[in-house]
Amino acid sequence: MSTSLTEHGSEALFQQILAERLISTRFQSIVELDSGTVVAYEALSRGPADTVFHNPAALFDRAHALGRVTDLDLACWVSSVRTATEQGFTAPHSLFVNVEPGSLHRADLGDAPHPPAPAVLEVTERALMNDPAGLFYAIGRARALGYRIALDDLGADPASLALLPLLQPDVIKLDMALIRERPDQDAARVMSAVAAHAERTGAVVLAEGIETEEHRVTALALGATYGQGWLFGRPVPEPAKPATLAGIRFSAEPAAPQQAARTPFEVVAPVRTPRPSDRELLVQMSIFLESRARASGDSAVVLSTFQQHTNFTPATRARYEALGADAGLVAVHLAGDPQLAAASRIRVGQIDPADPLLAEWDIVVLTADFAAVLAARELDPTQHAQGSYEFVLTHDRDLATAAALTLINRLPAAS
Repeated sequence: MSTSLTEHGSEALFQQILAERLISTRFQSIVELDSGTVVAYEALSRGPADTVFHNPAALFDRAHALGRVTDLDLACWVSSVRTATEQGFTAPHSLFVNVEPGSLHRADLGDAPHPPAPAVLEVTERALMNDPAGLFYAIGRARALGYRIALDDLGADPASLALLPLLQPDVIKLDMALIRERPDQDAARVMSAVAAHAERTGAVVLAEGIETEEHRVTALALGATYGQGWLFGRPVPEPAKPATLAGIRFSAEPAAPQQAARTPFEVVAPVRTPRPSDRELLVQMSIFLESRARASGDSAVVLSTFQQHTNFTPATRARYEALGADAGLVAVHLAGDPQLAAASRIRVGQIDPADPLLAEWDIVVLTADFAAVLAARELDPTQHAQGSYEFVLTHDRDLATAAALTLINRLPAAS
């Protein structure tokens, strides 16, 4: 088959690849950076040789264009697991397998074959911004199936730094640009955030794209203990003695499932004593937290509730439009039309009339180095004009994380 295919011909080839599962698997080594010892392999999918789709980027680009990503992902999954089983990957955590988070929603992937030993499942940080609620669901399902979770390409999107506590990955894979490019303040910010998260949770740090000894030294400086790249070898069809691999060593138990509280106030009120407040004070506290988020720029995540859309005043809308232009993820939850500009980057979650969130005034801010949650509940919603609330303000990151999840899980997927 020739790489000089017409657009129609390449589409026909792509459809044939899916129909006949013409996917092959290669394995790229993962090593301990100090010793150079191979401890695991990542399964990499390829289309037929001597075609444009041997390149995985071209393969998935066409899948996205045709709306067939989950179908392709299933074909890649089956090939990876089948080949790993044939090769004898029986050591725990010696195999990394990639999957698109959306694929884990599908029953046929849940019913598909699984690796012969506990494996590490890689998800990309791209899914954080596209469908965070779906990603958290997918990770929960994967953990229930016994997988450890790796977050791939960390550093490509600054907002992912603030979302690290929400995902609780077992492995953090540093984006290759951090290893190869000249260090700058962005690299320093990633290094600081990753180090803090790894220290707090015991997460393993793995650096990608290591091609030179200089890259290896940089990876160690960034806190990585494992690495992969051409310095340690190209992907191969048959790795040597996979059953004898040591696998990734984890110092912490898998992350426990997040408890599903219904609202931010229900998260914080049982552990922090609520105090009375009026609406004016809540507005001022909210504005202060918004300004703190904006100072953090594109690593900030801001999640707010406003009850009715009438509380989302023109002045508030202007602040959030400005915040949305700078921050990594901004979302508002309310009942009604927030009247956002067509180009707005703000996510909107509609509050159902029966949802207890309708009685709350909340703002959660998460950045790489800051966390806060203001959670307030109206004392008597039938007397809304009085504006009387009880509230909790805390900077506890665990509470802010749990409160954030209650709001993220209400967000629709990005269109």
